[in-house]
Amino acid sequence: MLRKEIEEIIRRDVSDPRICFFTITYIHTTGDLKNVKVGISFIGDEKQVENAFRGILSAQKFIQYKLGQKISLKFTPILEFELDERKEYRIEKLLKEIKEENEK
Repeated sequence: MLRKEIEEIIRRDVSDPRICFFTITYIHTTGDLKNVKVGISFIGDEKQVENAFRGILSAQKFIQYKLGQKISLKFTPILEFELDERKEYRIEKLLKEIKEENEK
């Protein structure tokens, strides 16, 4: 649920032009759901990826705020984004997204 909501917030509500096509590769939560580590990967060369990740970091508090509005938990989780550069996850996710888009 968190993965879907975070991804939706970034796609719909974050308007930073540095953020290119991305994939959320993992979500790790603490037992009390107060802290969430979000693995994210981007398509592009090294410079584009670096700029896109800076864009995500600059929007981190906004994303967290919007997440708090969308989910009903006692506390809004504190988000920490991590750049995930494992290509195999990125390729698998991209293929899945392309397939889902074509089925619509």
